[in-house]
Amino acid sequence: MGLFVALSFGSVYPIAKPALAIVDPLLFSSSRYLLAGVLMLAALAITGSQWRVERRDIAKLTLLGIVGYTVFQAGWSYGLNITTPAKAVVLIATTPIFGALLGRILGEKLSLFGWLGILLAFSGVFVVINNSFSELNLAGSTILGDALYVGIAAIWALYGALSRATLLRLGTLRTTGWSAVIGSLLLAPLALPGALAQDWTAVDTATLAAFLYCAIMVGCFGLCAWGGGLARLGLTRISAYLYLSPICGVVLSGLVLGHWLSQVQLIGAGAVLLGVALTQTLGKPAAQS
Repeated sequence: MGLFVALSFGSVYPIAKPALAIVDPLLFSSSRYLLAGVLMLAALAITGSQWRVERRDIAKLTLLGIVGYTVFQAGWSYGLNITTPAKAVVLIATTPIFGALLGRILGEKLSLFGWLGILLAFSGVFVVINNSFSELNLAGSTILGDALYVGIAAIWALYGALSRATLLRLGTLRTTGWSAVIGSLLLAPLALPGALAQDWTAVDTATLAAFLYCAIMVGCFGLCAWGGGLARLGLTRISAYLYLSPICGVVLSGLVLGHWLSQVQLIGAGAVLLGVALTQTLGKPAAQS
């Protein structure tokens, strides 16, 4: 289950990248998670589980939908369209770093190792984007996409913080399903111009297959596996598998699309993952006896 989560979350970047060259990015994201959300709610209904929500939950689910599936998914698809999937999957891995910073703002303490991990991860981000140790090189063609991915990593951390209580009360499928449907519907008006201008004759079988993979295998089954793994293995054990996602994404981006990271960027990616691991494992101060 953990390996499926790692593979699905990592593989979505190289698989979605060619499709975004054909399908408008906002149209891709809004329809992708509308389908995934509907499937999650349908699965609950078919199995006889509770899929409806109370009126008091609508405002919170709408907020989660805006953060996680309107803003985040718009940035995810637009950013991926203008950067490489190998860089995108590494930059999005900084989400736990932003989660730690958000926790600090909310009053949680960070150890010295936690701060060192944050510094190491952000240093790695700079190296991945700059792609040089000897000169400043931040004017490349992918800089906007790179910056978007750093930004949406923070957005996803915010979504994680906002969704915790609702996930515990409503469950993974109900919370994610409704958030995805609401957020996708709110994104739809922004996707409408792209839908009207879309050359539908260019959407071939490979593009359709990529869309269905991203919507069903990743958006639906991947998130279900994450929720199931969280319940069976616990947060610490299932999170360990997520360190494999950037590795899977980088390797598949190279094998499938030929988008390899340079040696300098690989060092930066290693620093990002090491910084995230350091912050997650040693970021909490030792309890005082």
